[in-house]
Amino acid sequence: MPDQSCYDVALVVPCFNVAQQLPAFLASVAALDGFDRTQVILVDDGSTDGTHELLAAFTDRHPHGRLATQPNRGPGAARNRGLLEVRAGYVAFADADDLLEPDGLPAMLASARTNDADLVVADFTNVPLRPYGRWKRYFGGGDRCVESVAAYPDLVFSASVWNKLFSVPFLRRTGAVFPEGMLFEDAWFSIPLLLSARRINLLDRSVYRYRQRGDGSSIMDSLRRNEGNFRDHLDLNLHLLDVGTRHGPEARRMMERYAAFTYRGFLRRLPEAPSELDLPALLPDVVRLYEGIREDVLREFVTSRRDAALQTAAKSGALGAWLAAPRPPLSEGGRPSDRTWRELPLNPAVTAHEDPPRYRLNGDRVELSGAVATIDGEGFGSRWTSSTTPISAVLDVAVSPAGTHRGVALLQTLPASTLNVAALRISEGGVLTLSLPRMEVLPGWADLSAMTWPLPGPVSYG
Repeated sequence: MPDQSCYDVALVVPCFNVAQQLPAFLASVAALDGFDRTQVILVDDGSTDGTHELLAAFTDRHPHGRLATQPNRGPGAARNRGLLEVRAGYVAFADADDLLEPDGLPAMLASARTNDADLVVADFTNVPLRPYGRWKRYFGGGDRCVESVAAYPDLVFSASVWNKLFSVPFLRRTGAVFPEGMLFEDAWFSIPLLLSARRINLLDRSVYRYRQRGDGSSIMDSLRRNEGNFRDHLDLNLHLLDVGTRHGPEARRMMERYAAFTYRGFLRRLPEAPSELDLPALLPDVVRLYEGIREDVLREFVTSRRDAALQTAAKSGALGAWLAAPRPPLSEGGRPSDRTWRELPLNPAVTAHEDPPRYRLNGDRVELSGAVATIDGEGFGSRWTSSTTPISAVLDVAVSPAGTHRGVALLQTLPASTLNVAALRISEGGVLTLSLPRMEVLPGWADLSAMTWPLPGPVSYG
């Protein structure tokens, strides 16, 4: 084992049953610039698929590698175990099913050393490419130093740990550890540190390739299908509100914005939550969360009338009654006549542009005509925001046939006439929603003329 003082940086990697993805990841670690001066701490979290043997072979070949083993206790506990082994001034984290860029870790280290930063936040690449978070708006304009995260409030939406480098003395000074036995441990760890850091460097380059597993088995793939996630993310947000309060009014507001935005998806899913979810036990804390978020913050993230209704019910304590209220399918008498155009209701997040949007039923198709834009005129998507909500919001309250249908759509955008594939869903309550991938729309208008949605089968009106 080399002298520990020669380590420039430590890399902590929790590993659980990743034998298929591990060889490519370990190859990316070995290809790091400055690899010989990197302490590689691999924690086998009770794997049963051959992961341990691959890790052991790697540490046998590389004496600056360290293999720690423990019974399966989850990624938070595995990272805490790895932190105990760190013998360097800076530490980074990675997941064993992703890939490291060769110059990423040394670039973060060089950035931190320029001004003794507590924390470095870098860019990363989604593989395959998909929408990024709100924090992405701070990248693309070069490196910078942030002395107050309040000046970059959306940076707190960068909750992952694997695009960051942490000063080890900073972690010890703050007593930072990962929570154990729950998900979203990245946010529990990194967001309070973003609030506590004296200096945060933004490194405007990709240091990491976040890979989505093709089999849909990753944690993020099942984000809102797992009943435990509803509770874990709720507990996270309640915790962050308390953290924000301790840091002062600006930090409290940032944490309210984080909670309002990140729990919105779970709130939307409560009517169709997994049957295993103990909803009566969850609701009091949902109410407590929304009672702690001010009205203007909630309004910022409302993109449909349904969002507003759910948030109002949650904040007033009436969410249980709202969820229990029957929502019968659209009656035959309420169904618009075939081929008859009707006005498409809009929500406050969007406005009509020239030709007001309309819709009609045409056999087994739902057809739209017209054009819309976001109120701020900045378009339906960008490099840093998901574009699923604005377009969905436009169609959220449209009257549609009863029954559940899914289909695909092509949306033509101006001025570049770009075609984007979208997904359509008609719910039992007669609600039409459209989900889109990220769009690059300038100056921000979306032309909906002559677009049709072929449904998978005849529409049933019964």
